[in-house]
Amino acid sequence: MESAHASILIVDDEPLTAEFYQAVLAEHGYSDTVLCHDSRVAMELVSSKPLSVILLDLNMPHVSGEQLLPQITERHPEIPVVVITAVDRIETAVDCMKQGAFDFMTKPVDEARMVGAVRNARRLRELQDQVQIMQQNESRVEPHDPERFRGIITVSPLMKRVFVQLEAIAATPWPVLITGESGTGKELIARAVHDLSGRSGEFVAVNVAGLDGTMFSDTLFGHRKGAFTGADGVRQGLIEQANRGTLFLDEIGDLDQQSQVKLLRLLQEGEYYPLGADRPSLSGARVVVATNADLELLQQEGAFRRDLYYRLVSHRIQLPPLRDRAEDIPVLFTHFLHEACDTLERSPPELQPELLEYISRYRFPGNVRELQALIYDVVGRNSGERVTIDAVRGYLQGVSGSAPDAEAADAGGDGAEVPTAAGLIRSFGGFPKLKDVESWLIDEALRISGGNQSAAASMLGVSQSTISRRAKPTKDV
Repeated sequence: MESAHASILIVDDEPLTAEFYQAVLAEHGYSDTVLCHDSRVAMELVSSKPLSVILLDLNMPHVSGEQLLPQITERHPEIPVVVITAVDRIETAVDCMKQGAFDFMTKPVDEARMVGAVRNARRLRELQDQVQIMQQNESRVEPHDPERFRGIITVSPLMKRVFVQLEAIAATPWPVLITGESGTGKELIARAVHDLSGRSGEFVAVNVAGLDGTMFSDTLFGHRKGAFTGADGVRQGLIEQANRGTLFLDEIGDLDQQSQVKLLRLLQEGEYYPLGADRPSLSGARVVVATNADLELLQQEGAFRRDLYYRLVSHRIQLPPLRDRAEDIPVLFTHFLHEACDTLERSPPELQPELLEYISRYRFPGNVRELQALIYDVVGRNSGERVTIDAVRGYLQGVSGSAPDAEAADAGGDGAEVPTAAGLIRSFGGFPKLKDVESWLIDEALRISGGNQSAAASMLGVSQSTISRRAKPTKDV
């Protein structure tokens, strides 16, 4: 299996030609290359070194590339071979492809063509490794090293499967797309990816919602002195700060089209232009992104680029909502209770015996973040030595307008209040339009949260920028 440090082997008996290929690849970020001028030792190198791609000249003394190609593809079929030759004959190309060559090109080699072939070959190799990793891990439900995930509080088999997936993909250089409802812990998972990767650089997080093309470029890529009015010095962008580390872009579904193009170039070419720069800079950061939006739906609506989506989805991590892992609610409740008490310098209160069973019946549309907010509120308001079901019910009814029924909980029933279409029809005086329901939900969420847009966004499972764009403007009085 390819390691994160697998090399590109260049087999060519002409040293100047091989060094030219090496220089071209280095300019595009492929600096780990191995040169072989004597084809007689090529197979020894192939067998002894971790390789991601082989560039193979066909016409060489001693052992020709035509002889080496079938040996490589038979013994090491996982390594893509790009054949380079001075013979421009269609028959030769066909024969090489039949023997397993990944690509074929003639001299003089077009630089862009060669770099593209290497990029595609490495991408294929990575996808093959992913399939092998997933096949090896699909039956495993426990991570190899649970201690690496001790910062994520869970007993859920669903979350442990996520941990197994993270262990499998952490060391690869490819982007990671983390999806899930608001409040499910996407940034925690992104940090886990970084910690598991062993990268020496920093973990740098930024919420890209609301950034236009210029702000996106300045924030991520930085600028040179004089790039625009007020640019009195050089500004280091976050991508440079995350060099050899991880750049985490949250709310990627809210990125505008101009910024999407710039991010696509970064992922495709591994390079970017700081504002005011004439030459590109190379990126050494791994990109991890997160969203609670449906990117496939956004593609259909023309709001998200399909080519960017396929770049981002190299590895996809889908986080389950809290309602699908209700066994975590008592564990998280206890954890956040002690955390809140430590923060507020209070002794942990006694819990009404039925409280944890009661709270486990609530669906938590705001997920873990909503549970944490509930506990901090209850602890902050609690003046006694006991937390009761009534205290929790009062909070839930104030935030979401519904709460589990205590009697139904005691009887073992579901008890959750389910809104009906008939109720909405009565409220609107007829069947409402979708946009009217959206506006009503936003208004209600803002009313319940006292105008707090972050809290309202959490309740509705959308980004804060969505609330900002759609909320009714307030008038000055």
